[in-house]
Amino acid sequence: MPDQYLRTIRHFNRDIRLYLFASGLVGFCLFSGIYSLLFNLYLLRLGYGPAFVGQVNAVGGLAFALSSLPSSFLGSRWGNRRTMILGLSLAVVGHALLSQAEFVPAIHQQSFILSMNSLGLLGISLYIVNGYPYLMRVSSAAQRHHVFSLQAALFPLAGFAGSLVGGFLPGGFAGLLQLSLDHPAPYRHTLLCASLLLTPGVFALVATSQETRREDQEDAPTDAAPLPLKLILVLSFIAFLYTASEGAVRTFLNVYLDDALNASTALIGTLAASGQLLATPAALMMPFLVRRFGSIRTFNGAVLCSALILVPLALIPHWTIAGLCLMGTMCLAGIRRPTFTVFQQEMMPLRWRTAMAGAAATMTGFGYAGVSLGGGYMIEAVGYRALFLTAGCLSASGAAIFWLCFRHRDDRGEAGSG
Repeated sequence: MPDQYLRTIRHFNRDIRLYLFASGLVGFCLFSGIYSLLFNLYLLRLGYGPAFVGQVNAVGGLAFALSSLPSSFLGSRWGNRRTMILGLSLAVVGHALLSQAEFVPAIHQQSFILSMNSLGLLGISLYIVNGYPYLMRVSSAAQRHHVFSLQAALFPLAGFAGSLVGGFLPGGFAGLLQLSLDHPAPYRHTLLCASLLLTPGVFALVATSQETRREDQEDAPTDAAPLPLKLILVLSFIAFLYTASEGAVRTFLNVYLDDALNASTALIGTLAASGQLLATPAALMMPFLVRRFGSIRTFNGAVLCSALILVPLALIPHWTIAGLCLMGTMCLAGIRRPTFTVFQQEMMPLRWRTAMAGAAATMTGFGYAGVSLGGGYMIEAVGYRALFLTAGCLSASGAAIFWLCFRHRDDRGEAGSG
């Protein structure tokens, strides 16, 4: 398997390599990395509780969702590459300003946090929605499963490094500033560094070639195909449901460890880093799992397992169980996400791939927003157990719908007997 990956990677063109470099920085700095680990803890140090943490993540999810379809239209008009550059630039600005919320007067602080978080996630929406069809254009059909699995593996691998840095860097700043880790300043400095470290990713995207269009034989005849609206709606609704378990874990598990289990920031960072490290080989296994079991079974198995592991998390309040759940969730996401992305992109005619990415991202954002907003209030009303069990049930229902709709289709998404 390593030899096959190395042979495939050697044939990746320059544009793929530059995109993957930018993707790795996004994983290190934002998703799965420093910001993902510390932002909620920063909000707690500013004096906010789980309800406001949920509100912030919900509004961010809504910003991501509501901007995803416009992002696809903008990408179709401006080109995926230029829209990605704009998006990652906005992500740098929004997250850098967000890290400075401590200096905003109290009367305006909540509005500032909500608006800057939304700006940063608007940029991420522009980047992600246009990134998937961009990769489809610059890669060949034979490379795609490997390209997308490697891209999915880079997120947790970079997140591993980001989580380790994020877990220990606040302690370093606290020592320099002679402050305790209950003060927001060490987290503010760490989050600002994470935002600025994303800047080389913008330059990497600028260094890619001008808009390219790979006309594979499989795509050329479909360029004038009508909009497959029903298929887009079904796949988007499934995306809305299956994100519940991952959304609950990514949004609230660090809060759960800090607030309910009194775990240290270093321990939380170590657990998150371990999960990211384990997720890397899991994502790299995706092409081989798809070849062995097919896209349908690979995706459904990952979703069902991510739902089931929330049961011990809900029932056993111990940091080891929480850590194992976090690790399992990240591993399964590394398999599930690229499998679903390639599946839905290959089912779309070439001209509608950006629209499909936008629709799926929209519903994913709504899924995260729903879990974040409802989860914050649910935690304060009935505790963490109810949140984790509800999220698991929602993800399991998404897997059931996916199986019912696509069980008679083969791995290329072509209609089967049903």
